[in-house]
This record gives sequence, structure tokens and C-alpha cells, in this order.
Amino acid sequence: MAAADKYSRLVFRMKLALPLVALAILSTLFFVAETLDPDAAIPYAEVDVARILEEQGISNPSIGGVTEDGVAISLAAHKIRADSSRIMLTGETLTAVLNMPDGSRIDIASPSGTVDSKTQEVTLDGGVRLESTNGYVVTTDRLVTSLRDASAASEGKIVATGPAGEISAGSMVLVRLESADGHQLVFQDGVRLVYQP
Repeated sequence: MAAADKYSRLVFRMKLALPLVALAILSTLFFVAETLDPDAAIPYAEVDVARILEEQGISNPSIGGVTEDGVAISLAAHKIRADSSRIMLTGETLTAVLNMPDGSRIDIASPSGTVDSKTQEVTLDGGVRLESTNGYVVTTDRLVTSLRDASAASEGKIVATGPAGEISAGSMVLVRLESADGHQLVFQDGVRLVYQP
């Protein structure tokens, strides 16, 4: 009976002592803790909400389709956003790929451009590079392409290198050949060819 009595007393004392010890430890945490400096807290990001709302857009979009004469066109961009009318789309880092029915391919790249969803015309500017599998590389400041018939026209001077040599001209168009399946690059307006045999 004495052992049970000792155990009961020990349990009673522990019930009193342990909460008091816990309270003492907890109170020392408040006394020892450093005071917080509200200025040293993590700052909120400084964001211009109005600018974010104006620049709403889509990241890494791509579209594709096939023209009536069988040219498969794909257009991609790093980012694209619509204007207030939702007709014109402005894009950054645009790339277009034209896969011709004869197996040839034309890759077009530009740092910026606009897409007119009504006329289905893409205006590439800021330094356009056009590269075809038949060996031509064309650079120009501005190029207007049509998604309907896979045509393209430069708005200004071009410089090209190809199998014949170096070509400079006042303008260039990519046109569909009516007599045969395929497209052709046509250089015009003061064409100068430096032949490299």
C-alpha cells in the first residue's frame, strides 16, 4: 500500500511540476528573443498592376494550318498579346515555317511582329531572317507574309546569299508558281549579284 501511495504522490507532484517547468521555459523564450525590426522584413514585390493588365498575353503560342495549294504553315512566338480591338496581335521572337508540297522548306525568324487576324497577314520586323532549304539566306528589315497563300514580300532592301553568290536588291517577293507546284523567290528593284563560281 505504501508503494502505491508513493506512486500517487509522485504523479501528483509531476502534474504540478511539469506545467510549471514548461511555463518557465516558455517565458524565458520571450525574454531572450530578439526584437523584430519591421523594416528588415521581406519586402513586397513592387509591381505595376496597370502595366501587367495592359500587357496580358500568351506565352509560347503556336498556330498552324495548310493553304489551298498544300503549303503547311506553322507560326510560333515567345509571347503574344492582343490590342484593344482584339484584331491585331503583337508578338515577340516570332518564327514561321513553310513546308512546301515539293518537300522544300522555308524558315523565317524575327525579333518582333504583328499578326492581323482579319487579313491573316503577319508583318515581321526588327531584322528578319529567311532561310530556305535550296540554299538561300535572306535578311531584311521588314517582311509581310500571308497565311492564306504562303506569299511574302519585303518592305525595303534585302541582302541574300545563295548558290549563285551574294545578292542585294531593293525588294523581294515569295510567289507561287502557277505553272508548277512550288514557290519562287523573286528579287527586284535594282538587283546586284556578286557571282561566286
